Amino acid sequence: MKPLFLVVSSIAVARCFSSVPRDEASGEASGCLTDEAELSNQRLQTLVALDSVISTFSASPIFSLDSFLSQLAPLFTEGIIVDIPNGVGSYVGLYDAADYLALSFPSVNVNLFLLDGTNPSDQGLSIDGDAYTLETTYPFNFFPSVTPSLEGLYPAEIVATFSPCSEKIASYRVVRNGPLDDFQRLNVWANIHSTYQGMFDVCAYHEKYCTGEHRQYESFASCFANLSALPDLPVDCPWAPLAGNAKPCKSKHKNLVPFDNNHCYHMGPLTLADGTPNYDLNGKLKCSDAEECPTQTDFVLGEPTAEFLASMNAYDAAIATEYNNPFTNFSVDHYKFPKLA
Repeated sequence: MKPLFLVVSSIAVARCFSSVPRDEASGEASGCLTDEAELSNQRLQTLVALDSVISTFSASPIFSLDSFLSQLAPLFTEGIIVDIPNGVGSYVGLYDAADYLALSFPSVNVNLFLLDGTNPSDQGLSIDGDAYTLETTYPFNFFPSVTPSLEGLYPAEIVATFSPCSEKIASYRVVRNGPLDDFQRLNVWANIHSTYQGMFDVCAYHEKYCTGEHRQYESFASCFANLSALPDLPVDCPWAPLAGNAKPCKSKHKNLVPFDNNHCYHMGPLTLADGTPNYDLNGKLKCSDAEECPTQTDFVLGEPTAEFLASMNAYDAAIATEYNNPFTNFSVDHYKFPKLA
């Protein structure tokens, strides 16, 4: 696996451009116990370690949230903030950060897409005080388990801001750019239009993982009727397709419910039978236009390419063949649920 960047070169870059305040007499970062060069070195090692963790989990066919958390804990602060645009959300705390970073793993999204961290290119690093901006182009593959799949390149920009005087990351922000919009358009289109990545899939997961007090719908049929009636995009913020009370948000939370049944409530109706909000176990209301719509007005879903549609159709056909046409013969014991460690 290629590292995020060459460590020796990066340390040199950090020493040249880091703007950590420094006491001229001692050479130490002001208010810090570690001098500037050593602090920069430690932070670069954190970024290399994070890249390795994400690449390793992305390549694994089995996901363990506990294992992922344990490997992120030395790299992130407890109050880490992960921010991903276009309605994916802003998440605070190590647990939520791990939850939503895992959405990019094929073991979690069940081969909707793969971001290949083992073959990056066009890598760059700039440093402004505690903020380290990483630019990396990743190969991606939508529906990687079938032929034809859709391959492309995603030039990512990520700003990792470290806690002052610390080698731990306090904020991890994915910067919105045109290629990210294009990538998320494909994700959202599959959430809306794919049989086995769309609302049928959400209801299959509900049947499997939302039992007992966590159950949101009386039956598979009522689940599918309710979710199929949702708008394709949130009414109050169609520019943020992965937020609000619409199909893509339900699909986003579906991918996480095998690891945390709190997401059952996010897949459920926005209100209970008595009209009160359907709060989750933490007292939060998810997939709500009122709670989640961000200020952003220039994202348009558009239409996918014929190549993407061919890949999506090949995926749905492969699932139908492998699992005895679940759309008409669904069995909770024979479906494409993720493999859990």
